Amino acid sequence: MRHRRPPRRPVDRRRHARAPHRRCPARTPPRRDRGAGRQHLGGVLGRRLEGRLGARRIGPSRMGRRRTEADRNTEVKLSESSNLRALLEALGTPAPAEASAGEVQDALAASLQAAIDAGGRWDDLWLVWSTLRGELPTEEELVVFQRNATLNGAGEALRGLGERADSSIFGLSAEVEILTDAIVIDVHNTSSTRVMSGIQRVVRETVGLWAQEHEVVLVAWTESRKGLRRLTPREEARMRGDDEEAIVSLAPARERIVIPNGGRVFVPELSADSERAERFLALGEFASSKLAFIGYDCVPLTSGETAAGAMAAHFPLYLDAVAYADRVAAISQSTADEFDAWKKMLPSSGRTGPDVRTVFLGGDSAAPSEVDLAAVKAELELSDLPVVLVVGSHEPRKNHLSVLQAARALWTRGEQFQLVMIGAGSWNSAPFDQLSQHLQDEGWPLTVLSNASDHILGASYRLATVSIFTSFHEGFGLPIVESLRAGTPVIASDLGSMAEIAAHYGGVIGVDPHSDEALEAALHSVLTDPSVLEGKKRDLAGNDYRSWKSYADEVWEYFTA
Repeated sequence: MRHRRPPRRPVDRRRHARAPHRRCPARTPPRRDRGAGRQHLGGVLGRRLEGRLGARRIGPSRMGRRRTEADRNTEVKLSESSNLRALLEALGTPAPAEASAGEVQDALAASLQAAIDAGGRWDDLWLVWSTLRGELPTEEELVVFQRNATLNGAGEALRGLGERADSSIFGLSAEVEILTDAIVIDVHNTSSTRVMSGIQRVVRETVGLWAQEHEVVLVAWTESRKGLRRLTPREEARMRGDDEEAIVSLAPARERIVIPNGGRVFVPELSADSERAERFLALGEFASSKLAFIGYDCVPLTSGETAAGAMAAHFPLYLDAVAYADRVAAISQSTADEFDAWKKMLPSSGRTGPDVRTVFLGGDSAAPSEVDLAAVKAELELSDLPVVLVVGSHEPRKNHLSVLQAARALWTRGEQFQLVMIGAGSWNSAPFDQLSQHLQDEGWPLTVLSNASDHILGASYRLATVSIFTSFHEGFGLPIVESLRAGTPVIASDLGSMAEIAAHYGGVIGVDPHSDEALEAALHSVLTDPSVLEGKKRDLAGNDYRSWKSYADEVWEYFTA
């Protein structure tokens, strides 16, 4: 069915006469002088820069009239608060002391334009972007900034940066600090918790010694994970091992954002989260600072089935950041071999990768007193039975299900010993939790302890008859060394870095971690044949262990050479 339009209403054209049409001449838009826009940062750009950098806006009436002495004093004060002078000095073009805020801003635009005209000095672009934004750029963000400056001029690129990252209706919440030729050390994860994983133990021991003997700046990341900041007093206390509860001031009134300029940036942690990794990538690729990592392992790459899904997903980006580093100190030869093999793939993307060197990990173990030993023995409810100790998180890679299986088999056969497992839950640890709870419900002598303190851990090593560390894949295996230093032999995997430790130190019984029967047989021999245990104790008595100080000194020398 066709729809008909409704009839039009009659119109009295005498009352609704159409006004005569007037043609307006076309207005020609004013020509924009791009050169002038680059040379002068007054007006909108000046106000945007002042707002972004913490300076108060100068009103139109003041900027339009002749400046008085009071105006000049105000402008000097504004430029000092905005860090523009510090940025220009870092760029090698310091502004005269008598320069006004507007003149300082003009100088910044001219300096940036000079960098672009010279072919794009990427380290200068990185420094300008980071300082004005108050955070570190990604590779994409810096490339966009460079292209904007190249195509449209420095002024347009500066305008395109927008407000500083910490800007809000209440003003700026942080201070930006350019650190020239300093050594900056990222301790974000370690400073945020008292938990002591293997990596965090390495960081606390190593960085603690560096901080005692050298001028360093310890930093963490902002809440957005986009900028580096100085530690809070409580975080500093954690890194020193002091009582953080005694710290009254939790944080400074304003965060102090750190922008490295030259010098070196050390990354002793595994910074595999994408926000940090992509900014370290840009820092290593573009900034003037040299980047150095402690390399722990490539487990997510070489044994992906044993790594958590999130870690496996983020690890390639972490390796992209490492590709632009200057140096990697691998904690074992096994780890160095993994990084060297990965480096062989980089030339296909035009990269060469960092220098990689093995710096064999150290380790100290404080000797507990007799009082401490008695207290820990009571806390763990240890009897006179032999103690078998297992230290490490309960993720599948640690192979703790095999330990539980071997222990249950030996208990069922009538052997008497107590199994103590110290370590926190981790990725996919539910099977371990279920089996360990089942064994405890059946009445077997099994103790599972999470988040043990250093004194409990040190005493446990000395109270144990033997320890077990049969991981499928490790970058090092620090509990092996800690156990040996305490005088306790170790049943350990006979592959990778764990075999490497056994070659360095006596007192290790190597087994195939993929064989439950091999572990069961080794544990049976230690518990039932006194000669096996005595022989291994004689072997470890002759060990010459490497200290944390020796390790820290060698890494420092390598990173700063």
